[in-house]
Amino acid sequence: MSAPSLELIGFSKRFGALAALDDVSVKIEAGAFHALLGENGAGKSTLVKCAMGYYAADQGEILLNGRQIEVRHPRQAHELGLGMVYQHFTLVPNMTVLENFVLSRGDLPAVIDWATERRQLKDFFSTTPFAVPVDTAVGDLAAGQKQKAEILRQLYLKRNLLILDEPTSVLTPDEADEVLSTLKRLTQAGDLTIVTITHKFREVNAFCDTVTVLRRGRLVGTRPTRELDNDTMAEMMVGKRETRSAVEREARTPGKAVLRIEGLSVADHVGQSAVDGLSLEIRAGEIVGIAGVSGNGQRELVETLAGQRHAEGGQVFVHGERYRATRPEMIRHRIACLPEEPLRNACVADMSVAENMALRSFDLADRKSTRLNSSH
Repeated sequence: MSAPSLELIGFSKRFGALAALDDVSVKIEAGAFHALLGENGAGKSTLVKCAMGYYAADQGEILLNGRQIEVRHPRQAHELGLGMVYQHFTLVPNMTVLENFVLSRGDLPAVIDWATERRQLKDFFSTTPFAVPVDTAVGDLAAGQKQKAEILRQLYLKRNLLILDEPTSVLTPDEADEVLSTLKRLTQAGDLTIVTITHKFREVNAFCDTVTVLRRGRLVGTRPTRELDNDTMAEMMVGKRETRSAVEREARTPGKAVLRIEGLSVADHVGQSAVDGLSLEIRAGEIVGIAGVSGNGQRELVETLAGQRHAEGGQVFVHGERYRATRPEMIRHRIACLPEEPLRNACVADMSVAENMALRSFDLADRKSTRLNSSH
């Protein structure tokens, strides 16, 4: 299978009074690594979901390799070789990587030979520069590993035009370069066409051939990446606003210790050591980064501080008081947590934003005060 070209002509889509897309046309050349830029709400995701058949556009035509096609359902898009990696994970959490990959195929036999499928999947992973453990449940993978699995599944299913929605949002820079370099080589070999939705100019400059910018549902323009710099792309995205290319930080002496961790040890989901004897002190006014590739204990550390996981050993102190991550303690100390997968363990996906906000404080006497405190 060779890389196809894709052309979206005159796409418009309304949601009630909102014009999410207004006569947008984009041409993606065969073998291109094409970036789709725009602010949140610019219409990027709406455009690609119309192309994939998840939304029915009010008007618009699709040309695949110059031939007009109709995509009324995602299954039709898949049959034509179009695949999409969404911003939120779509693999089944309680199934293994092997089960997710195999059951995604459209050619399953009546009886599955799992030993053969496992061997073939491992052989496939041997041809890629990154892999994920085939017999691990997806829900037990770190966020970066899940994102790699989502991309690998599309390659495993032999999709030759991939649409990536914020594909590196949960990856470290090194992991992002590893994944995007692999995809770039496939586009250069003529095996794959890539459309990526991103906000990261560094990745656009390093990997993308062409840039299309949307603003408020309308096409601003499509230009080769070599003709653009960061300031020009920012102006195309947001208009002529005052932008700052660098952040000036005022040097100041850190305040007193706010969070102190002493000898913290935490186990992962199978009882193996994820955090081993960690000691750390964070002072008022500091921003402290915890660096490391996926699966090296960052998630378990944050879950412990947020009260979602029990520590095996060690102590934590907040403002000099022993801290066990109970709800009253978090409210009293004004502690809030934004985890790497908010839809999974920080909110209820089927509830509205207002309902989720109310859920945090509806049972407390002083609700107004609590809302203000929890917003810090």
